[in-house]
Amino acid sequence: MRYSALAGLTLLAAGLASHALASPLGDPTRLGSGSPVIVHLFEWRWDDIATECETHLGPAGIDAVQVSPPNEHIALDGVDGAWWARYQPVSYALTSRSGDRAAFQQMIERCEAAGVGILVDAVINHMAGIGEGVGIAGTPYTPFRYGDLYTRDEDFNHCGRHEDDQIRDYQDRHEVQHCHLLGLADLATGTESVRERIADYLQGLLEMGVAGFRIDAAKHMPAEDIGAILERLEGEPYVFQEVIDPGNEPIEAGEYLTNAAVTEFGYSHHLATAIESGDLASLETLGQGKGWVESDSALVFVDNHDKQRGHVGGGVLMHRDDYYRLALTFMLAWPYGTPKLMSSYTFDDGDQGPPSVAEEGWRTLPVHGDEGLGCLDEGVVDTRGWVCEHRWPLVTAMVDFRQAMGDAPVTHWQQAGASRIAFARGGRGFVALNRSDETWKAELVTGLPAGEYCNLLDGCVTRVSVDDDGWSEAEVPRDGAVVLSAERPAP
Repeated sequence: MRYSALAGLTLLAAGLASHALASPLGDPTRLGSGSPVIVHLFEWRWDDIATECETHLGPAGIDAVQVSPPNEHIALDGVDGAWWARYQPVSYALTSRSGDRAAFQQMIERCEAAGVGILVDAVINHMAGIGEGVGIAGTPYTPFRYGDLYTRDEDFNHCGRHEDDQIRDYQDRHEVQHCHLLGLADLATGTESVRERIADYLQGLLEMGVAGFRIDAAKHMPAEDIGAILERLEGEPYVFQEVIDPGNEPIEAGEYLTNAAVTEFGYSHHLATAIESGDLASLETLGQGKGWVESDSALVFVDNHDKQRGHVGGGVLMHRDDYYRLALTFMLAWPYGTPKLMSSYTFDDGDQGPPSVAEEGWRTLPVHGDEGLGCLDEGVVDTRGWVCEHRWPLVTAMVDFRQAMGDAPVTHWQQAGASRIAFARGGRGFVALNRSDETWKAELVTGLPAGEYCNLLDGCVTRVSVDDDGWSEAEVPRDGAVVLSAERPAP
């Protein structure tokens, strides 16, 4: 049957929400295109990222790479190469598991030449865990003394809530923002001297050519502290802040929008719940409602490095889960937020670092080159290696689709029960998703000009004819999708 009752309706201005737009630092078009896409090459080496920019990311139309923190961190031997070592700074020297300063600079330049910006994961809320040691570049540290960078008690917050000053009560704003997160030495970002040192670090990265920053643990700093640091910077970076807002705590994501964009953590949970339960119809209002950040201010993802490991709540889909591909398809088709893709490695436990050689100081094994491991074949989850979800043909096709859609609105929302939905993107594209056990055979309005189109997700094996009124008889595979673009007619 034709879904004529809904076929002619424009669904929504995607992204309506209760929060205002971010500052210019949160404008995603600073990344170079009208519909930018970011990929997180989690724990990749700098030389590998440079090669990936040249061989895949640039040609695929991906605008930017989020890289792991580039500054000196704790040594790896004492923590068995754990990934979270990167989030324990010892100094702002650019020596890390991923490479040295020279390799970092070369990566920036090679990626920029390929049309891809570098976004640095900026860990500025804290330093390494309170204790003694030597960083990966040889910088010594003791409690509240990190080389010659931070040398005074006044450089750190001492909140006085508990004997160990650690965060325990997330309903206590002061405790969340001035106590020590997981035993990490909390920087006094309210002081001018600390703000100056952090701003100098970030400005130095901008002068090297980075395109912007992810502000790690932003929720654990008052919004005005981050704003005071960012306003010292010269240039036009794109910035987004990690603000985990579960909706039941006093600190809200909206507080940070005057600084830059923020991560909309509700997105990944809503999307995972809808797809796993088969309630795709609930996605009709994704991005709307009280508390949701407006589209131009939101950074969204299906999964990220924390949530893959069950940190900060988990509850998302990832590469080894059923329906992950359906979630990626929807995210890249739906015009809410700036999407960030996750490029993972396989792991057996939540602390495990990237593929590496323990006997050589946990040296990260490369993706490219003579010694490179390459990327695992799609669907392989039981072998240690680099997953490289961003290289999957479905992802490449959907990045191309998103770029082609630009700012086209959602129109012609259609659904058959809860598990089968379809919508158009103006007159530029059409998407139908089926989260059921049977093929969905339906007459659907596509909004496209008459003609024959390729299903972008199967390499044009499936062709779909559209009549003069924009209608089509489509067969949408079980737990799959049909995606058509006006720019990709069948040959």
